[in-house]
Amino acid sequence: MTSDAAEVMHSTPVYQSVAGVAGSGTRHLLVSQAMNLNEATELYRRLSADGAPPQHLFLDEKHGYGGARALECLAIRLRSLLSTAAVGTRLYVCGDESFLWQVHRMACAGGLQSNEITMIRSGQRRDLYCVHCSTLQHIGQQQQVRCGGCGVRLLVREHFSRRLGAYMGVCADPEQPWEEAS
Repeated sequence: MTSDAAEVMHSTPVYQSVAGVAGSGTRHLLVSQAMNLNEATELYRRLSADGAPPQHLFLDEKHGYGGARALECLAIRLRSLLSTAAVGTRLYVCGDESFLWQVHRMACAGGLQSNEITMIRSGQRRDLYCVHCSTLQHIGQQQQVRCGGCGVRLLVREHFSRRLGAYMGVCADPEQPWEEAS
């Protein structure tokens, strides 16, 4: 990703910093990728300053729930909280980009609007969608990767699909699609 704001595509998400969180709303829900994530800890402290601490959900990977199972348990807990949410509920999500957009989709399915969700990015993992075979895979910050589905060397475009929660991967060199990724 480029740091020059003039070069960033309109679709590329811009995330909030902990310092920029205003804490509006009447009820605060905090969802974090880990219980002791620095950004989540600081955000919890900031949101608790008015005397009403937020409800905090996090991925529980310590008790035998890893990967998809941990995310499924988190989704069930979040759905339960959102089913009783009143007007004024705000959701704050801390984690890597892949996690942020998974929770964003859960929250929207549970009735929240995007403007009621604040996302704070922590970590480098993000998702990539291969436009050639529709594989969705986790990647870091590299600009070229090999698709885990079709094996094509992909160029990671700055275009971001909010529906998929992923950047678009296109063939880096149509003349040599299976050349080694740099």
